[in-house]
Amino acid sequence: MIKKKHIPQWKLDEIEHLVDLFKNYKNVAVIEVAHIQDQQIQSMRKLLRGEAVFRMSKKSLQLRAIEQFKKESKKSNLDELATHIPGQSSLVFSNFDLFDLKKVFLENEWMVAAKPNEITPVDIWVPAGDTGLPTGQVISELNMILRLPTRIQNDTIWIRENTRTHKTGDFVNVKQAAVLKKLGIAPIQSLIKIHFAWSDGEIIPEEILYMDMEQFKTDFATAYRQALGILFEMPFYLEEMKEEYIRKAVSEFNIMNTVIFGEGIKAPVEEDVKVDEKESEEEIDEEVGIGGLFG
Repeated sequence: MIKKKHIPQWKLDEIEHLVDLFKNYKNVAVIEVAHIQDQQIQSMRKLLRGEAVFRMSKKSLQLRAIEQFKKESKKSNLDELATHIPGQSSLVFSNFDLFDLKKVFLENEWMVAAKPNEITPVDIWVPAGDTGLPTGQVISELNMILRLPTRIQNDTIWIRENTRTHKTGDFVNVKQAAVLKKLGIAPIQSLIKIHFAWSDGEIIPEEILYMDMEQFKTDFATAYRQALGILFEMPFYLEEMKEEYIRKAVSEFNIMNTVIFGEGIKAPVEEDVKVDEKESEEEIDEEVGIGGLFG
């Protein structure tokens, strides 16, 4: 007889806690923490206290909690949320608008030291000036490991000139990373980034959250104007629908402009013009109007 595997109480408690968070907050953001420092997470927790809850748990427990919450709530797209949780992640529960949450993350970047045995994504420079380090064995580390031009002044080690120790794409070994950290060099930008988000049944992928809205507005306006151009170049035209064409084009353009840009265009106002009843039919036929665009 196969015995059922015993689940430790702390795991059951964690699953229950996660389920409660799902019930109490409508938005869930998934952030990957493999390359994020603990201090950075703690700083963001303090900044968003009362607005968001960061919960780092084992992936297996996160998935169990999602499954349990799905059964209890019948909410949509929870399976898709589960498939977008990486190995090392934190779930951020909040009622805060997800786009505002993303903005807070973007506005609070950290600069961190190069990690050992990793490729640097940026050039690494050591600036000229006083390192504040006392003379001794350290100077040989600066000279031999990083090949820095040094001098002694007032019993401290100085760097003679701005020096690039690594180019973008270079490998940073353990010794180099240790000396750079000793010098206080933190050249790498570190941002907490939302990998995937779920909002009360709706999913918001990373590419939507981080979309360039200004470029989107420009692209949308261009595409819409092109669509109108195609409409007026169609090879057929119904004279009796002329006013409908105009009203529809202006109405739809105003709606889209209001949604995207917060402004609209004014529809042309028809003026009361008295027409001589004896005006000839030939003159009417020669009148230039929107029908000419289709003929």
